[in-house]
Amino acid sequence: MKKAQTKQILDKNEKISHNNAKDITNNDKRRTEKDTNINIFLLICIIGVSLAILLEILNVRNRYDVCKDNKKLYWVYSAYSDVQNRKGLLKHVHLVLERIGYEKSTNKTPWTLLWSHDFPFRSLYPNLHKLRPNQKVNHFPGTGFITNKVDLATSESKYIPRAFKLPKNKAEFIKYAKLNKDAMFLEKHNQHRGVYLKNVTAIDSDSGESFVQEFIQKPFLVDGHKFDIGVYVVLTSVDPLRVYWYKGDVLFRYCPTKYYPFDANNLDKYVIGDDYLPTWEVPSLAQPYALGYSMKDAFDHYAKTKGLDTTRMWKDVQDAITEVFIKKEHHIVEALKNYPYQDNFFEMMRFDLVVDENLKVYLLEANMSPNLSSAHFPPNQLLYEQVLYNLFSLVGLSTNNDITDNNVRNMMSSQKNIAVYSGACNSICRDDCAVLDICKLCRPCLSTRLRSNLLNAHREYLHQGDFRRLFPPAMEPRANAVNATKFLNEANRLQYLWYQGKCNNDVSWCL
Repeated sequence: MKKAQTKQILDKNEKISHNNAKDITNNDKRRTEKDTNINIFLLICIIGVSLAILLEILNVRNRYDVCKDNKKLYWVYSAYSDVQNRKGLLKHVHLVLERIGYEKSTNKTPWTLLWSHDFPFRSLYPNLHKLRPNQKVNHFPGTGFITNKVDLATSESKYIPRAFKLPKNKAEFIKYAKLNKDAMFLEKHNQHRGVYLKNVTAIDSDSGESFVQEFIQKPFLVDGHKFDIGVYVVLTSVDPLRVYWYKGDVLFRYCPTKYYPFDANNLDKYVIGDDYLPTWEVPSLAQPYALGYSMKDAFDHYAKTKGLDTTRMWKDVQDAITEVFIKKEHHIVEALKNYPYQDNFFEMMRFDLVVDENLKVYLLEANMSPNLSSAHFPPNQLLYEQVLYNLFSLVGLSTNNDITDNNVRNMMSSQKNIAVYSGACNSICRDDCAVLDICKLCRPCLSTRLRSNLLNAHREYLHQGDFRRLFPPAMEPRANAVNATKFLNEANRLQYLWYQGKCNNDVSWCL
């Protein structure tokens, strides 16, 4: 009996011990599993964080690569290698482009802008016939008819001193010289090398290497110095024609030696060269210039002290330049027929003019690639960079938006921005687009080409900065445009009427 009880107690204890051991084993197993789960969780967290960091690194890199790929690129061209130098001839072109987000590149990249110091349409002919719509070139084909000295000088205009090609116009030259015995003539080389004042008898009219132009003998002088006036002008479109002038300032260059007593052998007395006398070194102009006034304002102040009003003079300056573009536009239109997109081109020139003692204006030449280097005169840096900045804004190169994207273009300028003459468009033009010229500006009558040009004109207005229109010219609200447009071709006439319509609605469009 006792043995049986003892055996039961031992069996019970063994069972309890076995269960305790089993519990301990299970607890150990659970702890191990828990520790394993924690380790797995921690590992997953570490892997997740690492992947997140890696993905962010990849995203940053991708964003950088996208920015790099989308960076606006430009390249420069010239026979002179100096243009590639950021401190050389085109120093300020490079600086301004870099400041507005451009990166210097080559022709082998998807560039946005070609800045050519030379006329590019011969040497780069194959490249420029394959331009994409978003690419811009800083010259128009055909503008050589404006910037070539001989072609411009021999154009008939009351603003251009009489000139004659030699020997082609020898007989006409001799006849003119006999009728104007007091006239003097500048002999200019056809290839832009050298200007010399000569008597008629000293001119070699048979060489074929020069042309002659009548010399303005009584120029207006500032402190005894002759000067010329350089006006920066931008052509953005032809057929229809749009031309702007930079009103922020003009470049005044003075002869380093006083004009009187006159000596034809001393070129510094009557020819403005690279080493001209700047405004800030002309005694009567130094003070107003030092006070922060522009070269133009300093000159206007001086003229006023002499009892003269320059208002008419500046109007004539604008008219003289405008006349050239109107007369030469057809050459550019013809040249553009060889290129796929007219909107690929723009051009900045500097027109040089002189005035006589009565402030009568004479146009002498137009420079295709005007000097933009301040190496000779560091204070000119501000003028050049402001002209360039305003130029790039005007032609749509300085905006951060992709203006080739239709959505972006529509945000800037859409149909409602170019709608004019609501009265006529809602009445007499509804059934007949030909009843009036202005009906062709109504939406149902508007041609695709004209609509595109007017949208471009609206965008230029938004971004013109310190540029103002030369053509179409300044207008008055509700003025009768019939007389002003009767000698214009259809494209220019319709564009003129459109500007008049905008002027009628908003006086800020009149200028």
